[in-house]
Amino acid sequence: MDGPFAEPTNTREAILGAAFRALRKHGYASVTIQRIGDEFDKSPSLVYHHYDGKDDLLVDLMGFLLDEFEASISDSGDPPPVSGGDSQPVDESAPERSARDELNIYLTAAVDPASLDGAYAPDAQFVTVMTELRAQAANDEAYREHFDRSDRVFGEYLERLVREAAAETEAPDGHAAGASPPSVPVEEVVATLQTFATGGMFRWTTTNGGAWVDDSRAGIDGYLERVLPLVETDEAD
Repeated sequence: MDGPFAEPTNTREAILGAAFRALRKHGYASVTIQRIGDEFDKSPSLVYHHYDGKDDLLVDLMGFLLDEFEASISDSGDPPPVSGGDSQPVDESAPERSARDELNIYLTAAVDPASLDGAYAPDAQFVTVMTELRAQAANDEAYREHFDRSDRVFGEYLERLVREAAAETEAPDGHAAGASPPSVPVEEVVATLQTFATGGMFRWTTTNGGAWVDDSRAGIDGYLERVLPLVETDEAD
């Protein structure tokens, strides 16, 4: 699927669409400018004209996808479906998902994307490719800067979800009415979820089987059940 590149509006988007398709087809290690050019419906020489090399192009691709994600959550005020980069029509008749449901999709997409299906299913191949690209940040500053920004954007998205999920959650038993239970900073919860998701993606894409998935999900779900009632739902001034 072409996802956000189904109808490119300019040469840049057409090239990025070609890179998107080639990357998903071949993976990071095997994708080349030539293979990207093969997916481009215009002269492949235009790819060389606009970009210095493969990594320059792929960093721009990731930046474009992150821009699209950021715009979608900014414009609508609602989290977009987790679709692995493939835009899919939303069923307007479907019940609105809660913030806790959104967190569940985010976590499942990280550790077991193939288990989700339907309109909100992530693309397992895309998850694998993004993990490959994130690994490049270990030695490439351009990739590192991108993932610094990506973590900030997704951190802001998760912070809103965590606050909303906390507001939806009843206070735990054992606290008297009007009492003030110890609070947990929302930033702490967000950092924990992002670290879990990043580690889960690496483990899912670099190991066989998946016997660990159920135990890891049970652990993080138990953590959320305990911590969400303690999260401060008011944003700091």
